[in-house]
Amino acid sequence: MGSQSDQPKGQDRSQVNRQTSGGLYRPFQGLGALVKAEQLPLTNKPCPPRLRGNSDDHLLFQEAMRQVRPLPRQGANMVPSRTPAHPVLSWPDEDWEVLTQLHELIAGKTDFDLAFTDEYMEGQVTSLDPRIMAALRAGAFPIQDYRDFHGLTVAEARQGLEKFLAQCQARGYRTILIIHGRGHRSPNQIPVLKKHLQSWLTSKRFRRQVLAFATAQPYDGGAGALYLLLRRYKPS
Repeated sequence: MGSQSDQPKGQDRSQVNRQTSGGLYRPFQGLGALVKAEQLPLTNKPCPPRLRGNSDDHLLFQEAMRQVRPLPRQGANMVPSRTPAHPVLSWPDEDWEVLTQLHELIAGKTDFDLAFTDEYMEGQVTSLDPRIMAALRAGAFPIQDYRDFHGLTVAEARQGLEKFLAQCQARGYRTILIIHGRGHRSPNQIPVLKKHLQSWLTSKRFRRQVLAFATAQPYDGGAGALYLLLRRYKPS
C-alpha cells in the first residue's frame, strides 16, 4: 500500500518487515546469539578473600588500616593535658587531728575563728592549719554526703542537722554539704537558717563534731550552701 517514501526515517528494511515464517512477531529471536557473543572469557584467577562479620572484626580493621601510616611526631601540635584548677585533696591525717585536740585542751579553749558577710561565712577551730581551711574554702575536698534543709522550719533543721552529723561521723565521712538556701522565700528575704547554722556550728554541742565550715563554691550551691569539715570519728 505505501511506497518507500512512506517508511519511517532512521529504520532499515529489517526493522520495517517484522513478519517471520508462520506470521508471528518474534522480537527477541536473535538475542541469544548476541549475548553469547558478548560473554567474557572465564579466568582461573582466584577471587580476593572476603572478610566476614563480627567474628573477623580484627581482620577487617587490619585491612582498613593497612595503608595507614603514622604522622611524624616532630613538629606536631601536641595538646597539653589539663589539670583541674583545684585538685581534690585528701583529708587531714589522724596524727594532725590528735595534736590539734591536744592543743585545744592545753589552751583550755576550742574557740572558732569566724568571718562572715551577707553572702559569705566561714568558721574554723583556732588551731586549724590555714592550708586545710584554704582547701575547704576552695571546694578541694570530695563531698561525701549532703542534706537539703531548704524550706524546713528552724526546729526541723536543728533536729535534722544533729541526726545528719551523727550519721556522717559514724560512717567516717569528713566533708559534707549543707544546703540552707538564700532566704528568698523568707520574710524580708532574710536567710534564717543560714544565721542559725552559724550559731549552731560554733556552739559547744557541735564543736565536738565540726572542725571548720565555709560557704560553698558556686558549682556546689554558692551562698545557699555550706561545706563542713568533720572531726575524725572515734568510737567510745
